[in-house]
Amino acid sequence: MEPSETQSSESTTRGDPSLLNIAENILEQTKAVTRYLQNNNLAEPTFYPKSSQPPTTDEYLQLQSSLRTSLEDLQRLVEGPKRFLRSFVTMGYDIAALQVALDFDFFTLVPPDGDISMEDLAEKGGLDLDRTSRVVRMLITHRLFDEKRPGYVSHSASSLVLLEDEELRCTVQYSFDEMLKAAADSNVSLKQYPSESDSTHCPFYTRHGLPLFQYYAKYPDKAARFAKAMAGATRMDRHIRELRDCFSWGDLKGTVVDVGGGSGHISMSLARSFPHLNFVVQDESTNMLDEGRAILTDDVRERITFAQQSFFEPQPVREDDPAAAYLLRQCAHNWCDRDLVTIFRSIVPGLESSGSATPFLINDIVMPEPGESWPRLLERDIRQIDMIMLIGLGAKQRTKREFEALLKKADARYEILKVHATGPMGLLEVYLRQ
Repeated sequence: MEPSETQSSESTTRGDPSLLNIAENILEQTKAVTRYLQNNNLAEPTFYPKSSQPPTTDEYLQLQSSLRTSLEDLQRLVEGPKRFLRSFVTMGYDIAALQVALDFDFFTLVPPDGDISMEDLAEKGGLDLDRTSRVVRMLITHRLFDEKRPGYVSHSASSLVLLEDEELRCTVQYSFDEMLKAAADSNVSLKQYPSESDSTHCPFYTRHGLPLFQYYAKYPDKAARFAKAMAGATRMDRHIRELRDCFSWGDLKGTVVDVGGGSGHISMSLARSFPHLNFVVQDESTNMLDEGRAILTDDVRERITFAQQSFFEPQPVREDDPAAAYLLRQCAHNWCDRDLVTIFRSIVPGLESSGSATPFLINDIVMPEPGESWPRLLERDIRQIDMIMLIGLGAKQRTKREFEALLKKADARYEILKVHATGPMGLLEVYLRQ
């Protein structure tokens, strides 16, 4: 979604609006949401376990974002600053209840249909009855679980999804386990290293004593959960639309090099959309490459190959087989500026040997420039991800100007020809002028 799409609706709640004006705006926005659902033969969402999920179309997400912004404005005005801060600072205790419920398997022990007594839940989970009931009843205030009859727990729509969707459950659990614990040491880490930021000078390292990727190499059980969590996060708010639709793939001929492509799921998706192209998936991890080979399907098998290659090492010269394009997707934000310059510099030999018409596509979050007006909730979403990078890797999300500065530092010939998209899935089209 482009930032401009929701600016007009958000402008109605800017400045110093009255409670009644915001409420009237909420009514009109709610009517628009209802009309959309009715026109598309979609059921309205409810709190019941079997409620349908809201759609994820661009039009609905725009309506949703606008309504959520107005609802938040109304709540903040009604609460006042002190009440808001009280809710904000006690959020950690709500999270503590959710963390306990995850670690004691409450979400999987409560049956998908029917209910379970508090006594049985406590016994099966391995926690005493008193604290089991206190944790569950805390979560019920957030509509996680339900207690339709005293002493018996059943699922709500929000808790049922954590039973049925293992990847989403892993996303929530890893966020509250290693990442939240690291976040709690952010002030300690930044005071210790006020002028340095990389994988060994960040809150994750301060808390856990290892860089993130080395930590997961040491603890395979948590690495497995992390892998599922990343798959869950991808389904929550990442997609391939901007990459697939904004760039003219039909004009390319030959082989696309997917740098740091992991198991190759993006190359596989692009290969299905553009059958005239071949792809080579590069990754340093042999495990990721092996996983890619295992999930490769017959419809693209002949057009996708895998190669072990670190993106910190220079790309192979391709004079005999020039690349059609180089793709770096969702990698840049994992690295500090110094490391990203090295990655950008490593692409140069491949671009030089493939010709000046070969695009280098950077598919990553592109942050708003200072002073640029974005819808507040959209900007908050991506700034939350920026904080994840700061905490976990000592890395960051970047604006177009920041990308441009690092590209020029890597090689003065780099030029950003076009920004196809900004926001959660930005797309930069870059060339090496020769």
